[in-house]
Amino acid sequence: MRFLWRSEQTSLSSYAAWLEEIDTKNREPGTSAPTLAAAWAGPLDLLGALATNPELAHLTPFSVTVEEKASFDAYRGNVRIHDLVLRAATAGGEPVVVCVEAKAGEPLGATVAEQTAAAAKAGRTNPRSNASARLNDLVARFCPHPPNDDRVEALRYQLLTAWAGTLADAVGSAHAIFAVHEFRTDRRPDDKTAINGAELQRFGEVVLDCEVPPPGTVPWCVRVPNVPDVSAALYVAHLVTDLRADNVTARLR
Repeated sequence: MRFLWRSEQTSLSSYAAWLEEIDTKNREPGTSAPTLAAAWAGPLDLLGALATNPELAHLTPFSVTVEEKASFDAYRGNVRIHDLVLRAATAGGEPVVVCVEAKAGEPLGATVAEQTAAAAKAGRTNPRSNASARLNDLVARFCPHPPNDDRVEALRYQLLTAWAGTLADAVGSAHAIFAVHEFRTDRRPDDKTAINGAELQRFGEVVLDCEVPPPGTVPWCVRVPNVPDVSAALYVAHLVTDLRADNVTARLR
């Protein structure tokens, strides 16, 4: 699926690019042209971010599931809930799954150290709790360091569960992507997402054994090293859709 401006010669890779193409006479905020762009902003930005990796350019989407559950271990209880799962095909027909974590002003949740404390408390309250076992298994599976290592304790636990869920959903796909999709809105002036780029960089170093672009460099989608027992090519992506009025006004000037 490609977004085009008036002809095959001009591709749109982002919401910002769409706004800048709108004719001067149609630029009044709240009118049809910028409102249409805002309504399609999320899909456009997501596909544009994926297309920064040539293997994922020109995808053909065929289904979207909201709040899809993914089981990644044998423990009963909580499972990973992806905010959105996109299933698509590459230009060559290979199956693709994209597991999205959406953020609008929120950080990526508790650190492993904070989750360790919470899991221990849950175990004292409920002896049948699997929280500590699940956490320890995830760390052992993905991290080359023990749970009490400073590098591991600083990781965001949500990234571990999201990655585990993405790998579970990679079965049957040729390409599997975990994408953090951030939204900037006027309703979240106390935006805590600024640190998410650094958290993804830490995740790349400690868990994925690869470098990802530095904080503030979006959008991006990078191939990461293969994981044992997962046949799909694996990727991590980070993108931002800025829907704030000031941003729209600046683009439409």
